[in-house]
Amino acid sequence: MLAATLGRCPACRRGSAFRGPYAVAEFCPVCGVRFERDPGSWLGAAVIAYTIAIVVVAVVGGLAIGRRGLFVGLEWWLVGTALATVLLVYRPVKGWWLWVMWAAGWIHRDREDPERRS
Repeated sequence: MLAATLGRCPACRRGSAFRGPYAVAEFCPVCGVRFERDPGSWLGAAVIAYTIAIVVVAVVGGLAIGRRGLFVGLEWWLVGTALATVLLVYRPVKGWWLWVMWAAGWIHRDREDPERRS
């Protein structure tokens, strides 16, 4: 689970699961596991990342209002907190979600991968 959260293939733990900051690769370059089966398979990761952001915004907002009361610019603090939180947690959450899908058997190596033929 930790390897996938850090961006590695959940099956072999050697290949990179990502091809960009947030984009998941189609296949593991080492073992050939196909990561994306359905276009909507990452909805769970998005929901978890946004839920984490809501909790962080609520805590930051509560602390800020508790210390300073309502003040001008509070909404920008909260928007910035939400954006920063989503940007920081989305990739690890997506890697963890990849592990969840692999552990459930939704992600596996195809019997015959057209891209892996020699």
